[in-house]
Amino acid sequence: MHNNYTYRHSDLPSVRPEIQAEIVALDVQLADLILKSQGNYRELEQLAEVLENCLDTCQLNLQSIRIIADDTQQPPVVTLKDLRLEDKQVIYSISFTNSVLLKLLSKITGKEPQRMGEEIAANSSIYAQPPTRSEVEDVITELTSAQSNAKDGFVFKRMRRST
Repeated sequence: MHNNYTYRHSDLPSVRPEIQAEIVALDVQLADLILKSQGNYRELEQLAEVLENCLDTCQLNLQSIRIIADDTQQPPVVTLKDLRLEDKQVIYSISFTNSVLLKLLSKITGKEPQRMGEEIAANSSIYAQPPTRSEVEDVITELTSAQSNAKDGFVFKRMRRST
């Protein structure tokens, strides 16, 4: 997961009072639940599993936050405009192809393209694991190579992904 939030150390937001109150209430409720479940292996095991999942989610969210020293220079933000022309052509080609396919699917199914796009996005996010860095790099290398060899400026290449 890459950093979605960047804070200078001195700019870290404080804990909001309403969130602090919810954390305290959760702590009290969990302590009570653990006390009630004392001696019951299955209840404690299920509770531990739920808490472990919550901890994993919390740690993933923590990893999306980058904290930098106050005296550190902020790196410049790279945008799509900063990409090389070849990279922009690959993105354009994929976007154009997806648009054409979405319109064709829309005509076949009779559903609006916007609705089709939402359904495809929802289904792909449910079933797909996030790609690894090496998978992304492999696909980008493959697409860039195909783009430089494409005669008409469009890349129609099957991307392989291990499942």
